[in-house]
Amino acid sequence: MSSIGPSDAADAADAADAADAAGISITGMSTGSRRPIGLSPELTRIIPSDMNSLWSTAKWPPLQSGAWGEASNQARFPRRAWSPRHLAMAVLSEFIQQTEPASGPANPAYTWKDIVLPAFPTDAAATAELNELIQLIPYRSDVLAEALAQRSGILRYWSGLLMFNRSSHPRTWELGSIAIQIGQFQAMHYKYKNNRPRPSQLSNRIMPPIDPPGHASYPSGHATEAYLVSGALGLVMPLNDPAAPPPGSLERLADRIARHREVLGLHYRSDSTAGKLLAQKSLALLRRCTTVQQIIAAAIPEWTNNVNYPLNTNAFP
Repeated sequence: MSSIGPSDAADAADAADAADAAGISITGMSTGSRRPIGLSPELTRIIPSDMNSLWSTAKWPPLQSGAWGEASNQARFPRRAWSPRHLAMAVLSEFIQQTEPASGPANPAYTWKDIVLPAFPTDAAATAELNELIQLIPYRSDVLAEALAQRSGILRYWSGLLMFNRSSHPRTWELGSIAIQIGQFQAMHYKYKNNRPRPSQLSNRIMPPIDPPGHASYPSGHATEAYLVSGALGLVMPLNDPAAPPPGSLERLADRIARHREVLGLHYRSDSTAGKLLAQKSLALLRRCTTVQQIIAAAIPEWTNNVNYPLNTNAFP
């Protein structure tokens, strides 16, 4: 994105799938684009002269069109036509109704709005985090292009792990889009509750190469979304290397995306760890949504019918 407005909006949304958020279909056309319809010359000339031809014109629909075969008034909007982003918004209404039951005295029941995150540091630990961010500044040039690409459209990085896209694996793509939407929602709720200052508010040595988004720092939105996407896709995607010990490639990708935000000076390390915890708790709620359960059931065959890898049924611990 080239202009300040759209890129800032995309970053403020903390990495929503850019193409779908902009209404762009897999064909490359905007699904919200204009379709002008004017007056079209018909085949029959009014004045049959090669030198001074004049054709009658027709509006749409034509006056003499024959039987149109209109659809039934009982028809419904087709499921396949739902944009992943808009479907994710619809799933949000299911998500906020879920409760994860208690699993012992140390793990009480919770809903989307009362997940317990550790308090962010404000003492010597906070100073140590700032010092680490300053020490990471020399690495910015190495990660900048990748980190900027991850401001929006981060789902393309998971599609790079194992070849898939919205056309080839539509339910998998929907699951990733839903995880991003839920991650954004959860991150903003807990950012507003905690209201932690950005690192560059506390130290002028940070000087991030891009302006921080217009919301608080804790927890990291990119970390929340990245770990939630990895956790959700881990339920349906085959492992890249079944013999490799954890963390697997899905979680390593989430680690990488979260770390880049620290290198840019936009987040503290504790922002990222809180984002991971929030994602883990949110994934448990997300899996209770009926629509998500249906999507997971439909997404698994997209992989098992084509590749012979075991599935990561535990996502990440």
